[in-house]
Amino acid sequence: MKQQKTGFTLIELLVVMSIIALLLSILMPALGRAKAEAMITKDQSQLKSLYGGFSFWAPSHNSKWPIPGLQQRLEDPSMMRFVKGRGPENMEVNDHASMLSMCVMENLFTPDALIAPTEQSPYVAIITEYDYDVYSVSDWIFWDEDLENNLIDNCNNSYGIMPVTGKRKDQNWGVSSNNPTGFAVIGNRGPENGDYELGDNEYSNSYLLHGNDKDWKGCIAFGDGHLEVLDTMYPMSSTYLDDEGASLPDNIFNEEELQETDTSYGNGLGQGADVVLTHVKFGDINLNGKAGGCDEFLYD
Repeated sequence: MKQQKTGFTLIELLVVMSIIALLLSILMPALGRAKAEAMITKDQSQLKSLYGGFSFWAPSHNSKWPIPGLQQRLEDPSMMRFVKGRGPENMEVNDHASMLSMCVMENLFTPDALIAPTEQSPYVAIITEYDYDVYSVSDWIFWDEDLENNLIDNCNNSYGIMPVTGKRKDQNWGVSSNNPTGFAVIGNRGPENGDYELGDNEYSNSYLLHGNDKDWKGCIAFGDGHLEVLDTMYPMSSTYLDDEGASLPDNIFNEEELQETDTSYGNGLGQGADVVLTHVKFGDINLNGKAGGCDEFLYD
């Protein structure tokens, strides 16, 4: 008796392949969403560690978060030399690279926490050989100056941070009762001036941190320590006062030109009081105003 061979027919194979393709088409979007949510969760965790480092510093430093100019101070005029903890604040080193490097040196957080899990820019990467041994009070070196914050060339930080200058610095850089809930202090960076239609900046690497190639979405930490995942650059809780005293919605990536001014702080870039998250690189700090100002804001 001849034994009959068994196997799949071509039609059966095609049916099985169709079922697999159908299942994949159903599962892939769900897997993509799960991955996106996981990246947001990781980003929130890193922002918590950064904010936690700032907060850990504050209780023993007059309720202020890390200020490089109060570590690497100017020469004490009464003693005619550099003395740790004495002398005027050196506002020229209150850039973000110095501030973050100082935090790493003080073990407030590690260099890898400064890089977002979905970082897209080819210029942003972890500083893998941070030099902790460079610290020297006698040589007046308090952090590794190789940590950079220049989005154009080389950068070791993904996150936009409020400038440590102007009215923001005095009012919101630390434990403050001045609108701590609605004031954003650090988060995923955004497009230049928070504008979708700035010619060359219609596409931004910051869009792909959590959004899509034409839209922004990000994680933001506010002054009271709470975090929000936003799909708008105008959070409901963020407002500013214009030059006529009216309260207006605040774009968290734009320094509003018509905001209320205070001549004691000067009237230039980085000296206002509204929310603006940006990158300030070394050498971009000026002394126009009692709390310093900036020459340039960098965006991606």
